[in-house]
Amino acid sequence: MSWTYTRRVKYYETDRMGVVHHSNYLRLIEDARMDWLNDNVMNYCKMENMGIIIPAASAYGEFLSYLHYDDPFSIEIKLISFKGIKMEFSYVVKNTDTDTVCYKGKSSHFFASGNSEIGYKPFMSFRKTHPDIYEKVKALVEEE
Repeated sequence: MSWTYTRRVKYYETDRMGVVHHSNYLRLIEDARMDWLNDNVMNYCKMENMGIIIPAASAYGEFLSYLHYDDPFSIEIKLISFKGIKMEFSYVVKNTDTDTVCYKGKSSHFFASGNSEIGYKPFMSFRKTHPDIYEKVKALVEEE
């Protein structure tokens, strides 16, 4: 199920040329993913309190145009793969005034348990340990 995140570019997200700095696209897609998770699965803070974290395994993208300070934009996010523990998202960032696609990207993540003191390890069977969350996430997959 695709889902859309919207807001405006903030001044601190831009560089001296007045465009969103390339490093901030990872932050934008993370903001979108956290809101997606909250709206579709559960609040991430609640997950962490349950001992569940979702680290990034990879992230990459392609810059196609520019967003500038105060531009309204949207990020269409789709969960395109879920293999029980690992999942992959796709993102399309658009300037909503011009309908111009500015960035396309993907990221992959995995469910893990633990904390900073003992370390983190992937769940061996997330479906067995957290069946309610597993089923919610599985139902959201929209393959490309």
